Order: sequence, then C-alpha cells, then structure tokens
Amino acid sequence: MEKVLQFLKNTKILGIVGAILLIVGNFFTFATTKVLWIETSVKFIEGDGVFVLILGILALLIVFVDFILSKIPEGKLKFLFKLRNQKFVLVPAIISAIILFIDGRNAFDVGSAGLGFYLLLIGVITLIIYPFLFKEDK
Repeated sequence: MEKVLQFLKNTKILGIVGAILLIVGNFFTFATTKVLWIETSVKFIEGDGVFVLILGILALLIVFVDFILSKIPEGKLKFLFKLRNQKFVLVPAIISAIILFIDGRNAFDVGSAGLGFYLLLIGVITLIIYPFLFKEDK
C-alpha cells in the first residue's frame, strides 16, 4: 500500500484519470426516468455537459502544463509560467462539481443516476484530491 501511495504522490496519474473521467463521463447516460412504461435517458453532453467537457480539457491542460511550457520559448508567454502550480486544477474541478450537483439534484428528483453521473462524480473527486496528494520533484 505504501508503494501505491508513493507512486500516486510522484506521478500525475490521479490528475490524468480525473480529467479523462470528466471528459468521458459526458458521453454516457447521466440520468434515466420511467414514465408510463417508457424509459428515457439523457446524456450530460446534451445539457451542461459542454461546459464540463471544456472544464475537463482545461484540467487536463493544467495537469500537463509542465510539458506544454517546455515547448514554449523562454521569453514568450511569461504569464503561463505562473500556472505551474498543480493546485490550479481545483478551479475547473470545483466549477464542475457545482454544475454536477445542481444538474444532478434536478435530474434525480424524477429519475435515477446513470453511468455517466458516476464517472463524472469520480472524476471530480479525483481532481479535487489530486493537487493535495501530488508532490512535485524539485
């Protein structure tokens, strides 16, 4: 268990997994409802999922900011070098959590959760945990 925890602290795997789940979860069933023997389902991308998709891509870019910055010449885009702190991933994660909470509460008043909801939830939780667990090698 100690080796697994050390691996998670030294790599960006939690950030990558969380961002990918945030992106992929939009395309799965978010909620289902059954009215008069007719079952309907909705994918999150059909509603606010577009915003969460953009936030997931932004979170993935923040996780890989070191790699991206290594490709930019030293004198150009100096403001991007301030984004090296992995705690910036909390911004898209918390915004996604708020959107997920509001839409989930509205959807589950009349239906039940689908696979997409759980993928998004795990992605948000993983992204919120990631910056506190990750220790950058200096």
